[in-house]
Amino acid sequence: MGGAAWPFPQFLGAATLAYNVGGRTVPIFEEHCSRMIPLKRVDHISMGHADWEEQSTRLQQLLGFKLLHSFGAAGKSDFAGSVSQVRGTGIEFEIISPGGPKSFVRKFLEEGGPRLHHIAVEVHDIDAAAEELQRLGITPFGGVTDDGQWRLTYIHPKDSGGILWQLFTPYEFYEGEDRNAGGGVAGLKRVEHVSMACVDLDNQIAFQERVFGMEQIRRWTDEPEGYHGAIMAIPGSLLQFEMIQPSRPGSFAQKFIDTRRPGMHHICCEVESVDKAAEGLRSVGIEPYGGVIESDWHRHTFLHPRDSGGVLFQLFEE
Repeated sequence: MGGAAWPFPQFLGAATLAYNVGGRTVPIFEEHCSRMIPLKRVDHISMGHADWEEQSTRLQQLLGFKLLHSFGAAGKSDFAGSVSQVRGTGIEFEIISPGGPKSFVRKFLEEGGPRLHHIAVEVHDIDAAAEELQRLGITPFGGVTDDGQWRLTYIHPKDSGGILWQLFTPYEFYEGEDRNAGGGVAGLKRVEHVSMACVDLDNQIAFQERVFGMEQIRRWTDEPEGYHGAIMAIPGSLLQFEMIQPSRPGSFAQKFIDTRRPGMHHICCEVESVDKAAEGLRSVGIEPYGGVIESDWHRHTFLHPRDSGGVLFQLFEE
C-alpha cells in the first residue's frame, strides 16, 4: 500500500462546535455535544490471512488462542474464516480468508499481505449509532446491513484516521462453547491493548473521546524510539486502545505509516514471564524479535509478523 494518509476528521475544538472531514467543515450542534455512541463491549479483533486454518493453528500453538468455530463462504458472503477465544481479556480473535477470486479479503491481502483488518464493537442500538455517525458528518460505510446474525455498519478508515471499525447489534450468540483458552508456548495471560499508528495524536484522542466515549489513561513521549503515545480505556472492555504518533522522521512509527498508511500497528499481550516466553518461542524455532528488552516500562520482547502469520505481537511481563 502507498504512504498517503487517509483523510481524517480534524476536530477544531469545543469553542468552534465543528470539525473537518476531508476538507468539509461540519458543525456539531450544542445539543449533540455530550452525545456519543455507547459501546457495550469489544467483541473481536480481526485479521486477513490467505489460510485461516493454518493461521488459527499457528496462533493456538504460539499464544493459546482457542478455536471456537469456523464459517464458510455461503450465500452473499465471499469470505471464510474462524473465531478464537483469547485468554484474559474477554475478546475473540477472528481470521478471515478469501472465499473466491473477487473476495474483498483477496484484494486486501494483495495490497498489503496478511495483517490486522478491523475491530468489532457491540453497540446498544445500531440504528441510533448510525444516526449519531451521520450527526458527526460520518457516513456509515455500507449503510446498516443484516447478515442474519448481526445488524451492522462500519466506520471507514478514512473517517477514523486509519482503522475499520465494525459496529453491530446481535440477534444471537454462540452458546455452550468451551472458552477456556490457554497461553500457548509464549504463556499469554491477557491482551492489554491494541495499538494504532496515527499522524495526529491530539486529533485521534479527540475522535475516540467524541465517537466512542473512550477515556485517556496516560500520555507520554519516547524520544529514543521517536514517538508520542497515549492509551485510552474502552467502555465496557478490559482491552485498552493505544495510539502512537511519530515524533521524528525515520522512527519505526513513521516508517510504518510511510509503507502501510496509518492503522493498527500491534497487539500488546501480558505473558507469565518474558524469559519463559522467549524460551517457548525458541522451542518452536522462532527467535524473539529484538531479544529480551529491558526498559523503564516493562521487560518485553516481540513476536515478529513473519513468525506470527502477519501480526506484530508485543509480549511483556508485569
